[in-house]
Amino acid sequence: MTAAVVRWLVAVVGSAAAFAVVAVPWAVLVEGGDDPWDVIGPVAGVAAAGTLAALGWWASQATGGPGVRRVRRVRRVRQSARGGGRIRQTGGSAGTSGSTGSGSTGSSGPTDIRQRARSNGSGDIDQVGGDRG
Repeated sequence: MTAAVVRWLVAVVGSAAAFAVVAVPWAVLVEGGDDPWDVIGPVAGVAAAGTLAALGWWASQATGGPGVRRVRRVRRVRQSARGGGRIRQTGGSAGTSGSTGSGSTGSSGPTDIRQRARSNGSGDIDQVGGDRG
């Protein structure tokens, strides 16, 4: 079994255990009443749901197994240029050959690219953003 599967099993078993930890002692100690489960069940269910939420978040942080998505950080590329000649900016994973781009960092996560160029009217501006590599 992969680490992700084990973590999710721990989350589900932990949730059931939280239900039992709240419900069983309460049901044993409560005297009278025709059906104390009208109160015990919802309260123990809230405890189990909270436990499942916490352990589910922990289980979702597992990495490496098939079908498990890793949380990727957004790679930010900011470029600004000003000049009287030719301005060429390349952002993303297009590489750096012949340009002033960020190059490829090996990250396949999302990229947030913002480019700004200003020319005094005597040159060309060529801007490229995104993954072209």
